[in-house]
Amino acid sequence: MFARFTEQLYLTRERRPYALGCVSIVALTALVTVLVMTGLDAPYTLQLTISNATYWVICAGAIGGAVALYFARGWMGALGTLGFARAIVGSLAIAVIAAIVAGTLIEPAGGTIYAPLLMVSAFIAKPWIAAIWFAGTLGGHYLMASVQENQDYGYTPPTGRLATEELSALSRANLYRRN
Repeated sequence: MFARFTEQLYLTRERRPYALGCVSIVALTALVTVLVMTGLDAPYTLQLTISNATYWVICAGAIGGAVALYFARGWMGALGTLGFARAIVGSLAIAVIAAIVAGTLIEPAGGTIYAPLLMVSAFIAKPWIAAIWFAGTLGGHYLMASVQENQDYGYTPPTGRLATEELSALSRANLYRRN
């Protein structure tokens, strides 16, 4: 059963940077959510202690990042100057959508409205959070662009998932016999 699961999640060498870029953006969104929540005034201040609220904020940030990346995936991973400009717009879109989703999950009544405002005010009040955000999302964009670069140069990954499927039928019969 585990072999079947890993076969479905098999990533080719060309797709691994794309997946790493997606995971890095989701993790970055969870980090920025925690940083924004720790900067709030009482009684909404998140204490960095081991509690269920801290875990929920981290999970809500990650879920918000994944949903936002899904909706803004067309903006990320393009090449060239226009691709870089699209990545900046995409990183802003990911930040706003992730703030809306995470704010709704953390505080359903007011979080939907106030979370994007809190995120923008945290970016303005603490520019280092904005620098972390843009550096991380542009790094994810760079990793995602590797798939587009391979497609632009005409390289298509092989359709087979196993290394033996790339061999000819005669080589498979001689080297990998089934007795």
